[in-house]
Amino acid sequence: MSKHQELLDYIDDLEIGKKVSVRGLANRLSVSDGTAYRAIKEAQSRGLVSINDRSGTTRIANQAQRVIETLTFGEISKIASAEVMAGEAGLSQVFSKFAIGAMTKQNIRKYLTHGGLLIVGDRTDIQLLALDEENAVLITGGVDIEPEVLARANAQGIPVLRTDFDTFTVASRINRALSNELIKKEITTVADVYQSKAATLLETSTVKDYLDLVKKTNQSRFTVLNKANYVVGVVSMRDVTGKKNSTTIDKVMTSHPRLAKFDMTVASTSQKMIFDGYDMMPVINADNTFAGIISKSDMLRSMQESSEQSQFSHTLSDEVINAVKEVQSYYAFVVEPFMMNNVGNIANGMLVEIISYIAARVMTKTKRKNIIIESMTLYFLGAVSIDDELEVFPKIISETRLGATIDFEIYLDYQIISKILVTVQIN
Repeated sequence: MSKHQELLDYIDDLEIGKKVSVRGLANRLSVSDGTAYRAIKEAQSRGLVSINDRSGTTRIANQAQRVIETLTFGEISKIASAEVMAGEAGLSQVFSKFAIGAMTKQNIRKYLTHGGLLIVGDRTDIQLLALDEENAVLITGGVDIEPEVLARANAQGIPVLRTDFDTFTVASRINRALSNELIKKEITTVADVYQSKAATLLETSTVKDYLDLVKKTNQSRFTVLNKANYVVGVVSMRDVTGKKNSTTIDKVMTSHPRLAKFDMTVASTSQKMIFDGYDMMPVINADNTFAGIISKSDMLRSMQESSEQSQFSHTLSDEVINAVKEVQSYYAFVVEPFMMNNVGNIANGMLVEIISYIAARVMTKTKRKNIIIESMTLYFLGAVSIDDELEVFPKIISETRLGATIDFEIYLDYQIISKILVTVQIN
């Protein structure tokens, strides 16, 4: 077990409310302050600790969000706070579409699809029609249900649910759940782009074996495995330069490399690879055995295709980006209510999202480039209000092959209210 994992396990075992400090962890487990600090930051991202400027770091209860892998009628009953009245046998059926029964019996039939859900009030004829078309029924308003409907639902194994909420509230909740499901399906993960067939070396291989593999594949970076098919390192041309041909790979390889898993997003994996300067990263299965590799070129191509072909616009990020308009040499947007924080000023996160988007637009003006924000420094010189129209003036201060520095000035009625300095990596 690595020291990092040992620290995380120690933090996980602490009592709720227990104080945690970098120096205390370092002394107790005999590690460096840097290792302890990284473990605390990882614990914070996992929801194990809370970091407060005044009270310090405290162990908290892990309130992980319940992840819905697939939308079933059982999940719909929880989302709508509904009671299952009949047809419990069909709760595990996957759900993908719903309709609202606010029309005549003749017109509603064309909106009913096999395995769908009909949201309806106290209309027994429509409820029975939905069951005939093998649709589950969600009855709003907490009204009574006729025994005939319940009996038929039980006989067919089709759920009948009842909630006290009104139709609009229920439909809004379900629509949000469906939107979230669509977004999760559209996000590209490592599993979508990795290469399962990849050349590898064993830790007992030699430098000569490495050089032969370079000539055969025209690649220079390979995953190193042990006999049990676990990743033990990676090796590149820099590692073997000046070494004898008989030297074994385990003596020159880079041990404990970063590893990618199937459920990791392409965006986060790409950022890690660029940060570490990797052109390739090994991919592992759920049992930690080697599955393949993912290359930087594969990920950049995937990110490019994703930005061009994305079919959804339901995220908060999309709403922010849609508010920004390009006007000649500057960008403008109107401050909307959802952009504000609890003290009546524009939220930091919203401003960061807007500036990140404009930075990407600026860098694609002359040549299409993918960027990753490396650092951002914000200076607030004034406050803004809802419906204020802000103008953003970007200026590239310096640009190299691998990075750039961009200066942003934000104006309100010809008066500067914010200045932002952004450093980006170009790939």
